[in-house]
Amino acid sequence: MNVSFKNLFKRLENATRVASQIQKKTFIKTDKQIYTILGIAFAVSAVALLCYWLLKEKPYYNNLLTEKNELIKTLKFTRDKLKKIHENAVAGYEEKLKNEYIPKSIYNDKINDYEQKLTSYKDTYISKEEHEKQVAELEQRLKEETLSEENVSKEEFEQKITALEQKVSILEDKNLDLKTTHEKSVEFIKGEKEALENMLLLERKKALIPSLILPETRNNALTVDVLNKLVAIKEKLKNIDEMNLPLKSETYFGMGLISYYNKQHDEAIEQWENAVTLNKNNLKAYICLGIVYHEENMSDNATKVLKRALEINPKYATIHLTLARINEQKGALDDAIYEYLKVLEISPETVDIHNTLGTLYEKKGLKEEARKSFDQYEKLKVGK
Repeated sequence: MNVSFKNLFKRLENATRVASQIQKKTFIKTDKQIYTILGIAFAVSAVALLCYWLLKEKPYYNNLLTEKNELIKTLKFTRDKLKKIHENAVAGYEEKLKNEYIPKSIYNDKINDYEQKLTSYKDTYISKEEHEKQVAELEQRLKEETLSEENVSKEEFEQKITALEQKVSILEDKNLDLKTTHEKSVEFIKGEKEALENMLLLERKKALIPSLILPETRNNALTVDVLNKLVAIKEKLKNIDEMNLPLKSETYFGMGLISYYNKQHDEAIEQWENAVTLNKNNLKAYICLGIVYHEENMSDNATKVLKRALEINPKYATIHLTLARINEQKGALDDAIYEYLKVLEISPETVDIHNTLGTLYEKKGLKEEARKSFDQYEKLKVGK
């Protein structure tokens, strides 16, 4: 047992010695680690401070510089603005002084000048009071003279009144006769107007003048004698119209047709406009107006008139046909195609429209649509 305890003590002693040696070695090694750790910590802190400066403080500093520059610019602008306001105010006051005030010396000179003139006028003119006094005296004298002459001229005045009354009575008798004659003349002219209106319609039908002036319906075989006869009737109706005896809408329309065939396009336009004024639903007059406007190189007016007619009756195929032809001649191919398609939609039996559409499609370079239109034309033409 004693031996074992001795061994144990020896072992403890050896262990203590080894531990003390180890502790000494560890203490030296720990100091180096601390310095290394402190160096690393310092480097990390420096990097952190640098990052903090670059990421936060520097942008903040840059923002401060930017705000400072903007503030300087704002202050400069405000300074210039106030300076301009001040300059304008000063200029305004100077202008006001120049326009509203004059030097006192000039004023005094003018006063002296006026006083001198007034002194000279006193020698040449009378005073206002003296003038009013003289006028009152003249009026009183005139009144007295008038009263004295009134009694003398009263009989002459009554004689003149009697003579005038006799003249008025004679004129009234004459006017009554003229009024009766005028009323009879008006009744006669009204009868003649109705007869001429009926004659115009009858002679127009005899001359085979249709209601439309489309190329395919126009009467190109109208003789000179027949046209002169119709023109004579139209002129008589025109004279009646100038007497403020209004004609019928259909009469104005017929007169317009005769004027058109007589190559009086201005008169034709005026008469057709009268026709549509009296009858807003006279679509044939709208169509004729559109055609003659286009012939007179007023295509915009023609388009407006025809579109006004379409507002009244959008399913009148002839209006679409006329509008399509005008657009085609103007070169507005898209509008022309649209109107031709409208004609086919309303009147599918108009076979020739397919051929026209094919030609327009070719002009636009739409070969497939052109081929279909030509094929449809050939098919319907054979079936027809």
